[in-house]
Amino acid sequence: MSASLSQVLLEKDFLYESFEKLRNGELLGDEAANLTFLVGNMPNLIPNYMVNLEKGRRGILNRLVGSMLRENILNFSTNSHDLYVIDSIYALNVPAITSFWRMVIQQIQSYNLQSGKTYKLYSLNEDECLVIPVSRTYAFNRIEVDGEILFVTEKEVTPINHSVELLEIVRHKKEFQYESEKFAWEQLAKELINGSANLALSYAYWDQKKKELQKRASEFKITNVLDWVLFEKKLNSAFDSSLFFEQLSVEGHNLHPGTKTKIDMKAEDVFQYAPEFDGVAAIQFVGILKERVEWCVKDELEEDANKLLFKVYPELRNVVEQQFQLQGHRLEEYVIVPVHPWQLENAISVVYKQELNDQTIVPIQSFHVPCGSTSSFRTVVPLGNQGSMNYAIKVAVNSQMTSTVRTISANTTNNSTIVTRLIKSIMEIEQVLSKQFVPVYEIAGYNFKKKNDKQKNRNLSAVLRENIESFTFNDEVAIVGSSLFSESPISEKIIVSELIEQYAKTTNESITQAAYQFVSEYVNIALPGFLTLLVKYGIGLEGHLQNSVMVFKNGQPVRMLFRDWGGLRIYKERLKKNNLHVELYAGSITATDDLKEVHNKLFYTVFQNHLGELILQVCNEFGINERELWQEIHRICNKVFDKLKADPTLTENVACDREALYQMKVEHKALTKMRLDPAKKGYSYAIVPNPLHEFK
Repeated sequence: MSASLSQVLLEKDFLYESFEKLRNGELLGDEAANLTFLVGNMPNLIPNYMVNLEKGRRGILNRLVGSMLRENILNFSTNSHDLYVIDSIYALNVPAITSFWRMVIQQIQSYNLQSGKTYKLYSLNEDECLVIPVSRTYAFNRIEVDGEILFVTEKEVTPINHSVELLEIVRHKKEFQYESEKFAWEQLAKELINGSANLALSYAYWDQKKKELQKRASEFKITNVLDWVLFEKKLNSAFDSSLFFEQLSVEGHNLHPGTKTKIDMKAEDVFQYAPEFDGVAAIQFVGILKERVEWCVKDELEEDANKLLFKVYPELRNVVEQQFQLQGHRLEEYVIVPVHPWQLENAISVVYKQELNDQTIVPIQSFHVPCGSTSSFRTVVPLGNQGSMNYAIKVAVNSQMTSTVRTISANTTNNSTIVTRLIKSIMEIEQVLSKQFVPVYEIAGYNFKKKNDKQKNRNLSAVLRENIESFTFNDEVAIVGSSLFSESPISEKIIVSELIEQYAKTTNESITQAAYQFVSEYVNIALPGFLTLLVKYGIGLEGHLQNSVMVFKNGQPVRMLFRDWGGLRIYKERLKKNNLHVELYAGSITATDDLKEVHNKLFYTVFQNHLGELILQVCNEFGINERELWQEIHRICNKVFDKLKADPTLTENVACDREALYQMKVEHKALTKMRLDPAKKGYSYAIVPNPLHEFK
């Protein structure tokens, strides 16, 4: 560490102490906690975990640096200079090669940078610099960080291996000292330390899981995960193939540096409940006095709040009646609500201590529903073959994952069936569309109710939703978008590569042609639905990867399932013009008079998060030109817009939405900046170039 940096590292806070531990070769707190858990519970995973510690650290670090470049935090992007390395030639795009740049180049030449690679050089001060290896820059300023990040001083070149090291180094940059002081560096460090340790544990488990699945698959001469899943479906009627894919979320969110953060969860909790560990949650139930609970049920008389749950789980009624009889409670005075076991143990007993004491809330004993955790963690699916009544259950979990504490608002629970009825009425009108763009309806919502107590209203809440597996036939697979880019446990290719290879066999095309056509067909299924709901009805769905589930047959996309109403936005004026009325829960932000808010919701989640990742991965795997795929998306968008424009009442809407979609610059959700400034209300955005503008 250089003398100039040492002078400013005077205050020994959490971040600095963690930095020092790393430089001394010590494990950080969450890493050590995971190791202690493995020693006592899974000693066979210890070698895997220790081997994957560096990989976990680097995985989060690369997301962090990519995010800081994309969001231009502390001018990370605008103040960086590109260095091109070709054998022994180093070409740096700076106005003049000063003594500082000569020093930097001289130092890194001795480090043997990779020929043919581009590096971004970010000056920290007059004698320190970061060297960031990038593979390429994709649409929306998506910079892929690929390789070892270096900290260069006059005396040495030091590899940066953990997010903590990067944060400790950059937070003292003098040029941005005032802005830097406002940032929550320590809090972000705690989140990233936690996430890095959890990612290492995830990799360790994955290595073992792969070996087991590969061994089983080889016995039947199965060489890819798609055939393996279809084989399992035939063999076992209780096998949930969509849940299998949900649980391939080894790395989690494709962009967020907090992808594996689970604040306040112990190692044993993460291992028990997280989907990447094939997590199983034994969903519990509590009774809440009717005057202290809100509920809604899609197709039942809402006077009988318990009718639906008792229909789904007939034995639950017997258990509740027997327990209440012994305790002197009357069933008709209570509403039964599902609750996550972690929440019951760690949050309910604290947040609702008074309500438990006075029996406003009564935990139900001797009944639980074993459920598999999906990619969203707090949404779980009952295990075993329970037919069409096998609803997914979304429950509150009072732990921060990525940027958000995963409780559930009263808006979300109360609007669940209201929006379901709205979407259903629209799909009855749009019957052609509904054959390929299929809503996954929310059936019921529940939440505790206490005036002006947000914490209590969010921590005991649940939503029941249709189960994805009920939407597929025996020869189909439903794959959540976020798992399309996960590694196949059988072939070790990414799953979308397996799909495209299968698609090429089905269509008898070359692999490159198949990759291009696969993306085109995928988008031709997804975009008519997303854009029609926007243009005609003013509905901006939150169509990111985790909410979008494509169904495939022989590698071909056949229909898209879209789910989760919690984050959607509705432009009131357009809905009204269709003579559709929706009475949302009081105080909801779902309905808005701001069309830009609706545009941002749809365009960010669908085009940047969802299609941006699809294109990036396909280009990486098959060498297709990214521009060609965005041009194809532009063509498909125009086809949808032109079809909608045939209705003269939609001419103005089409023109407005087309202009917004094709603008030169667009807002990109600033995921890291929001974590550095958590007190700021609302979203933060970075302005990035729009790949669709070129074809306008």
